[in-house]
Amino acid sequence: MYNKKVCILGASGVGKSSLIYRFLNGKFSEAYLANASAKIDKTVLAVDRDKVQLMLWDIQSEDHASRGFLNYLKGASAIIYVIDGTRLETLHTAMKFRQETERQLGSAIPSIMIFNKSDLAKQWEISPSMISEAESDGIFAILTSCREGSGVNTAFNLITRVMMGKTALITALSIPPSTRDAETRIQSRF
Repeated sequence: MYNKKVCILGASGVGKSSLIYRFLNGKFSEAYLANASAKIDKTVLAVDRDKVQLMLWDIQSEDHASRGFLNYLKGASAIIYVIDGTRLETLHTAMKFRQETERQLGSAIPSIMIFNKSDLAKQWEISPSMISEAESDGIFAILTSCREGSGVNTAFNLITRVMMGKTALITALSIPPSTRDAETRIQSRF
């Protein structure tokens, strides 16, 4: 069995704990739980013929602001950045975390950005062009809704397959500009 550590980073209230809860339990909880530093959950997934134990590190947002948060990232096999689509500042926060993480760990570590709360798309402050811009910066974006369950399993299964070398992430940066129409692709997700 393979062991893989996945660190989940994002501002307070973006839905990090809800994403993990939905993924592990298949349901949504209205309860908001603030974490003390980091909460670690484990699950086992089958990836083709391999078994993978995921250790999901839900890192408290206040810890991201301190230099100490880098200690939580040691040994990480992947990073998931979580953004609340209804709050623009959470995209800026995630981008800061990404810059600091890549500065410390390098850009080779598999990473995705989850734009959460797609069930509230009419209230979004983040536009499809902002998501396209994030993708053109070389990161794969997925829209999710913890409440409805859409995209959650896909996100965790995708990052697991990437960590195991079973799937490659193709971002807008990977696609030649002549064939790239990210704006249309992103808008079709709404």
